[in-house]
Order: sequence, then C-alpha cells, then structure tokens
Amino acid sequence: LIQENLLLEIQKGRYTWTGRNYSKFWGQTLEDGVRYRLGTLFPERSVQNMNQIIVKPRELPTRFDAREKWPDFIHPVQDQGNYRLAIITDGRLNTPLSAQQLLSCNQHRQKGCEGGYLDRAWWYIRKLGVVSEECYPYVSGQLGRPEPCRIQKSDYRTGRPLRCPSGHPNAQIYRMTPSYRVSSKEEDIMSEIMTNGPVQATFLVHDDFFMYSSGIYQRLPMSSGRAQDWGENGTFRILRGENHCEIESFVIGAWGKDSKARHRLLKIRKQRKHLRAA
Repeated sequence: LIQENLLLEIQKGRYTWTGRNYSKFWGQTLEDGVRYRLGTLFPERSVQNMNQIIVKPRELPTRFDAREKWPDFIHPVQDQGNYRLAIITDGRLNTPLSAQQLLSCNQHRQKGCEGGYLDRAWWYIRKLGVVSEECYPYVSGQLGRPEPCRIQKSDYRTGRPLRCPSGHPNAQIYRMTPSYRVSSKEEDIMSEIMTNGPVQATFLVHDDFFMYSSGIYQRLPMSSGRAQDWGENGTFRILRGENHCEIESFVIGAWGKDSKARHRLLKIRKQRKHLRAA
C-alpha cells in the first residue's frame, strides 16, 4: 500500500494535497487494501437505477462544514453513518449505532470484513433495526474478523425485549426510513448536506489514496485504479463538482423513524411515482 515512488512524487510535486508514510500499511499489498480496508462493494445495476431526487434550488454559501453547524451531533469518524439520526431528530436520538451488529448479523450476500453493499445495510436497518454501540460494541477491529452474530433475526420475533451482548440495560432498536438517492448535481448534494446532514457516497479508490495526509485529494496521473491516524483526523477532502473518482455518481440519504422531517418522504415518493410515470 505504501509505494515509495508514488509517495516521493506526492511529496515533491505541486499538488493540492500532501501524502505521508503510514507504517501500519507497510507490508500490505494493494489487494489487501482493497479487500480489508475498503468497505463498500460496487452497487448492483438495479440499485444504480434508483430515481434521483431533485432538490429545490437554494442559495448556497461559499463554505460549509457540518461539524460546525451540528457540533453536538457529529460523532467520531468510526460512527460517521449515524450523524443524520441526531440531526434530523433535532438531537432527540443522538446515539452511536452498532457497526458490529451490521457487520456480524447483516449476512445476506454480504462479505463481512471484506466489504458489503449499501442497499442491503439500509434494508437491514429499515426492516429489523440496530441497537446502540453501547449495547453491541465494535470488536472486529481488534479481532480482525467478524464475530458470530449475537442478536439473531429470530430474537426480533419473540416479542420480548432484546438482550444487549455487552450486558447494557438499554436494548432500544433504531430504524430508518427507506433510503433515497440524491441527484448527482453538485448543488443538490450540497443542499442535501446543509438541510439533513452528511450523506453516504461511493467512489473509486486509487492506490495513491492510501497515502493521503491532508488537502484536496485528486488522483495522481500515474496511480492505478481508516482510523483517526489517517488523513485529516480520519477524514479527507476531495475535488468537488467534477465527479472526481465518481464520488458524485451515487449518493444516498435516509431519515430516522423519529424524524420530524418524515413528511418529506411522502413528497419524495410522489416524485418517484411521477418520474416513473414520465
């Protein structure tokens, strides 16, 4: 994953981003990086054909950072999938959700630590729901493998309260509305983030990305095609408005079941029906 020739080019070149040598990546091949450090498998064609939601035009600022607008709702990097739950419920649900439950229990055509599909993860959260991180803590990062599921589907059907694998007393189940696809237009994605919080997007990862440290990422011409000690405290910035590495080609959002904004979902469904009819 650490290629000295690429790293040297990044460090000496005049690019919009900088790179660094991550010792934890030494000895790992590009195949290892693709298999174990890139969590999303390319969506199937039927999922890619989801109708895009067109956002009503609005005035956009020159700069926006969700961490500044919602400082109390943005959780650490490993919990990034939970941000919107706090934002769209006005802070009523500000609980980090269990990534381990999704990894271990959402097994239908998923690949555990070797990756998974966005739509199947959202289906699991919508149909069954997940518990909190406190209830079902993440351990696969230490074990290097997904542990056996400790909350089975049959547990949901008993009518009795779930039991937390950690022994925590609160086994509340959190569910989401059906996910929806945001338009690939730059302005629509920006408006969605400003209104409802961070979205989920896929992009093509090139080998130079593993050496990213800071700045606005753009793949190097010679490149082929995370934790808080990587990048900018576990995050990165990338060129926007040009679908760089296809990051604007497939963007997903969803709302929590407790959201005040759920009435918008009905409007979106009507838009979908209208688009299909057209």
